[in-house]
Order: sequence, then structure tokens, then C-alpha cells
Amino acid sequence: MADIWVLGTSMHKDRSGPLVRADSITHLMASTEKVTASQIGSDDTITLVHRDSVGHGYQGPHPVPEDFHLALLHKLAEARKQAQGSEEDMILFPGLDDKRQWDWSVMTVSELWTG
Repeated sequence: MADIWVLGTSMHKDRSGPLVRADSITHLMASTEKVTASQIGSDDTITLVHRDSVGHGYQGPHPVPEDFHLALLHKLAEARKQAQGSEEDMILFPGLDDKRQWDWSVMTVSELWTG
């Protein structure tokens, strides 16, 4: 079965966000400012989503839903179903939908990377 990764947002215009293998995440925390992930027993915390990191031509900060970490778990379950029997890794990533609401998307590596 393929691996599932979470691609976080970046606060830097010319840099991509962190790429974390989903099965290594054992702790999620969410607030209206951000969603962070870590492994139990590790002092390293990774910000997956930050309200100020949205580009896409939208102005100003976009508060993150307080339960956005639960939305990640829901989308992760969908990605696991899609990845069954697949050899291609799946990537989940946050962003704003057409209604300017936070949402998680899932795509294969080949759909995201055209290298």
C-alpha cells in the first residue's frame, strides 16, 4: 500500500511547507490560528496549517476552524481508502475552497508534481 503524506502550508512565498508522513503523526492540536502535529515523545512540533499562510489571491488572515484537525482525520480516512492497492503515494494538503473556507484536499504525487 502507498504511503500517505501531509503537506503543510508555508509562511514563505518561495518555499513549500513541511511534508510529513501521516502515520508518524501521533498528536494533533488545533486553534483558530494553526494546526500543529508531533509525535508523542518528541519535542519537535510542525505547523501544518497557519491562518496567515494562505496565498491564492486572498487578502488577510483566514482563521482556521477550531476542529480542523478532525477534518484532517476525516480526509485521512478517505485517502487510506484511495491508497488501498495503489503503489502511488497520496498527499493531503490544506487550503481555501471556492467559498473561502478551509478544506483538506487529497491527490496523488503525480497529480501534484509535474517534474
